[in-house]
Amino acid sequence: MVETLVPFAAALIVGLWGVLSLLAARAGQPAALGRVALGRVVPAGGLALALVAALTGLTAPELVGELQARGAIVVDRLAALFDALIVTVLLAAVLADPRPGAEPRAAWGRGMLLLAGAGAMLAVRAGDWASLIVGLELATLAGGLCLAAGREGETSEAAEAAGRESARTWLMGQGVGAAILWLGIGLVIAATGTTRLHELGGRVSAVFLRWGAHTAQAAVDVLQAKEAMPAGLIAHARDAAVEGMAPAALFIPGALLVLAGLLVRAGVVPLLVGRTRVAGRAGLCGWVATELVLRTAAVAALIRVFVVALHAPRVVYAPYGWGTAAAVLGGLSVVVCGVRAARAADLRRLLAWAGAAQVGLTLLAVAAAANFVAHAGLRAGGLEVADHYVWGHTAAEAAVVGAVAGHAVFVLASCAAMAAAGSVHAGRGLVDLAGAVRRSPVLAISLAICALALAGAPPTAGLPARWWLFTAVLENSNVLVRAMAAAAALGTALVAWACLRPLLAALTPAAGEPAQPRPRRGGLVVAAVLAGMLVGAGIFAQGAWSMFEEAAAGVAFQPGSKSRREWLSRAER
Repeated sequence: MVETLVPFAAALIVGLWGVLSLLAARAGQPAALGRVALGRVVPAGGLALALVAALTGLTAPELVGELQARGAIVVDRLAALFDALIVTVLLAAVLADPRPGAEPRAAWGRGMLLLAGAGAMLAVRAGDWASLIVGLELATLAGGLCLAAGREGETSEAAEAAGRESARTWLMGQGVGAAILWLGIGLVIAATGTTRLHELGGRVSAVFLRWGAHTAQAAVDVLQAKEAMPAGLIAHARDAAVEGMAPAALFIPGALLVLAGLLVRAGVVPLLVGRTRVAGRAGLCGWVATELVLRTAAVAALIRVFVVALHAPRVVYAPYGWGTAAAVLGGLSVVVCGVRAARAADLRRLLAWAGAAQVGLTLLAVAAAANFVAHAGLRAGGLEVADHYVWGHTAAEAAVVGAVAGHAVFVLASCAAMAAAGSVHAGRGLVDLAGAVRRSPVLAISLAICALALAGAPPTAGLPARWWLFTAVLENSNVLVRAMAAAAALGTALVAWACLRPLLAALTPAAGEPAQPRPRRGGLVVAAVLAGMLVGAGIFAQGAWSMFEEAAAGVAFQPGSKSRREWLSRAER
């Protein structure tokens, strides 16, 4: 029993600490012991323990991918990697939060942040639709309630009013996304007859096989015949045709609706539903919950559903597949987000637009990975060219590595930038960072590293992550994917310029202003540590590649399957 709970230890700890924080916040004015529970020491200690548990799962040699809880939960290195990323961000947000540790409103926000993290950690290891929905909705609702706690630097009444408005906008937009996602999942379940993601691939193949079966096509030929037919034969042919095509007619729009619903959660143009407006009014914990934690869960869900499950050629390729729509949406989104980020005057909104651009790049990589797997399946089943089969799956893993590494760099760099800005009590505009370099050299160095990482520049991990992603995408033979990658490169350049603006603002002297207080130590330490992680990953890029490669190994094979074990054993040799 204990060994079964080990992979979920990090999620259980985060969820438990979130509930305890909420209970302590609702207790009113705390005593001395309550102030310790409300403060940062106890939550940070719990998150540190959760981080140790996540890293232990990431380095476990026997973690090759299994299904638990009757197929509802996936246990593999990819889930452990996402767990470690989420817990790292949660710990950084708790330590960098500029509000007093024992303030009930701040404690409520931190408790909801931890609950959002627990929901995201459930979603990243979802093995069926139920666990995916529960995890995403928990993260979404907790993120909205975290926004309701308001932002720092405002009076209690103003923060409460602004927080409620932000939460209302967030929940209304995400409610639309939930309706789209649930409708799509319902159509997919109706078409395939299963709720398990690991059974989805085989069921989808059966759906299209039934559509193209001889009896269904013969019925269509009868209905299209010009000769007069008996009424009974026409009715029978109509029933046979409808019965043959109905599952496919349900599945195709259902899969596209699932894609749209997950992209609302991830945040990509034009499915942002007021996300950047909310980000501009959010506090640190609310911003981290909605822009980083939930986005990480949605990225993991995209990989679980569209690379692991829905990679059959008929499902990926046009005219019925999702790959074309995803590639076009991803490439154009990066361009639009790059333009909007270059015009943003607020750090929170700038980073929100940069995050939406990163989701566009991730979507391109996901489409490329599914294309690789579909191509390998066609070749292995038809021509039986073993080398092409190996190349296809290896290229798909490289695309997933690029997607996950790019997302991880964005998450760590943006969290560090928010912590650095919070340490000097920066307001809404980039101009509030002016003169920050004179207050602390550590702050200046941290901001410089964050800006370089977000721009994809050396010596940070942003350069290798961006290189891995574009190399994997451009290796795809699909002309449309390559064209969208070229458009995304232009958008990435705009995002890079936009992300260098906070550094330029910090280097600009604040003339005529009174002396500013020194940066707050908690936020400064968090920014410095995360910046050091980004530089270390950039210098030792080969080690980072090995870690991401191990997490993505066998990603296109169903967890617990014989083919996955054979592929991993082959990779070890």
